[in-house]
Amino acid sequence: MGRFFLISILILAGLLHPLSVAAAPRAGIQVLDQSAESRFPDRFVFRLRARSDGGQITGATLYLQVGWEKATRLIPAESFNPASEVELTAVWSTSGETVPPFIEVAYHWEITDSTGEKLVTEPVYTEYTDATHNWQRLEDEHVIVFWYDRSADFGQALFQAAQEAYDHVSRITGTTTERPIRVVIYNDQDDFCAFYAPRTCEPWIGGQTFAGITVQWGSDLDWFVYDVIPHELAHVFYGEIFRNTWVTIPTWFNEGIAVYNERTDHSQEIERVREAAERGELRSLPVMTRGGGVVHGEVSLWYAIAYSLVAFIADTYGEETLGELILTLADNVPFEEALQQTTGLDMVQLEIEWREWLGYPVESVPTPITLPTMAVTPFVLPTVPRGKPAATATPRPSPTPTATPTPTPEGSGPEGGLCPGIIGLILPGWGLVGWSVAHRRR
Repeated sequence: MGRFFLISILILAGLLHPLSVAAAPRAGIQVLDQSAESRFPDRFVFRLRARSDGGQITGATLYLQVGWEKATRLIPAESFNPASEVELTAVWSTSGETVPPFIEVAYHWEITDSTGEKLVTEPVYTEYTDATHNWQRLEDEHVIVFWYDRSADFGQALFQAAQEAYDHVSRITGTTTERPIRVVIYNDQDDFCAFYAPRTCEPWIGGQTFAGITVQWGSDLDWFVYDVIPHELAHVFYGEIFRNTWVTIPTWFNEGIAVYNERTDHSQEIERVREAAERGELRSLPVMTRGGGVVHGEVSLWYAIAYSLVAFIADTYGEETLGELILTLADNVPFEEALQQTTGLDMVQLEIEWREWLGYPVESVPTPITLPTMAVTPFVLPTVPRGKPAATATPRPSPTPTATPTPTPEGSGPEGGLCPGIIGLILPGWGLVGWSVAHRRR
């Protein structure tokens, strides 16, 4: 009886806790190893080793997203012999393109085998490294700055300027970017032109801004810290805010909000606008909105007017209202409607109040041109800061005894030329953000 009872318990225990049997591994494709190698400025090489447990690997494609662009590039793997285990290579040839150094690159693979099994790998983030110089970098969650052959203090000053420029836009708009904005500084144009497509880097080009990154060259630290970095970083940041915006954004507003982010003093620009108003030569808003009426020698005045309009909005209604206007535009509300929603002004009232703010009131202004609401207008990144406007109340420190004051040295400062954004230049392949180039004095 006792033995029977014991056997019954053992049988019952076996039913409740059956012996575990190892399940047969599911046939599929496995990634054994992968890598990405930047060979700036000619190519970016991607490698992957994979194995299929169910058949032979027969196809593979690499998918790339470059910088903050939306488009995905497809690069077929180089020819290989189908096998259960393969080594795959895909090459992005950059020698014929203008691809900025240190731009972020996200990639993944799609691999298929003879049984129809398909594997899509997880995205991997890397960067298109320029190994031709001994680069240094400083970074935080919002900005990354690259420089070479300069002191740590030089890099720290660039980094601090980038941080402050980012923080100012973020404070105005209440937003941040998902990924850090990159700032790359070359020492001279010969080095800078290395990333350009052959025969496309002109002598007057002093910098170029893409989605997520700006690349500049020069040696004047003050110019970088107070003008270039704040201006171009603002374009990158606002370009991301306007990423899905299809309503027309007036060029003066586009430029004005970038100039407003600069850290130098604005008093000369405001005085120049007031002098133009006194002479009766002040550009009307309809002309400014079209981006017309600008000829050689008048560009600095155009930028000064653009800055003063944005400064008027911020000074009169507050930076919070300026930020609301920017975000309302980003929601595809036409400019004048967005202006009315946030400030209560239409375009006529804006111009009248702006002129009064300048100290030269008028009773009436020309009827503004209605902006089209359905035009798909790219938010192109303009070029160079004008060198005078300031974004914050931060005073400019006194120059050190060895530093040259405000004037930009020959060959390293901006020329009075309109950025390509003003004339509607769009670069295919870089999405709605476009590009910008900075003009240099000859």
